[in-house]
Amino acid sequence: MNEDFDDVSALAAMEGFVADSVAQLSDFPGFAARSVELRGCYYGVDVEKTLEGHDTVHLRYEFPEPSWEDPLVRETYPEELASIWEVEGHEVEVDRDDSGAITHVSATRDDGIALYYTVLGKVLIEASLGGGSECVAVADGEFTIPEPVGGVPPEQDIFSDSGPRESE
Repeated sequence: MNEDFDDVSALAAMEGFVADSVAQLSDFPGFAARSVELRGCYYGVDVEKTLEGHDTVHLRYEFPEPSWEDPLVRETYPEELASIWEVEGHEVEVDRDDSGAITHVSATRDDGIALYYTVLGKVLIEASLGGGSECVAVADGEFTIPEPVGGVPPEQDIFSDSGPRESE
């Protein structure tokens, strides 16, 4: 349970972290798609109980398919982001394949917001709180979603809600 955020402020913090990170990348090609997802807050031995009035927030951006094989996006960006995030004082983890190429780099801020840059076929940036399992309170009022970063077209900007807001 994270008491520093509600679902609206968690998404805003995630969007800000993505925006700040990609603003530092040279020749950033923009994003092709974004998805924002709210899920219920499950817990218990078999993750069968739901904590009412709480949810989890997930954010995902996908790079345009033509850039998936671009060395700038596949090789340079993960290296740059790892360096940027380390300089900013975030906890950084880097995974490499057998050839030494980065397949995944993540950064976790002190407030628990984490970004994951994944290079496996598609190239994605995902954000979550506490590895995606940390619950936050549902904010009063409507769930507001900031404008997407990187020129995502409206038809590729997807919101899904399988959390408690869905039943309101």
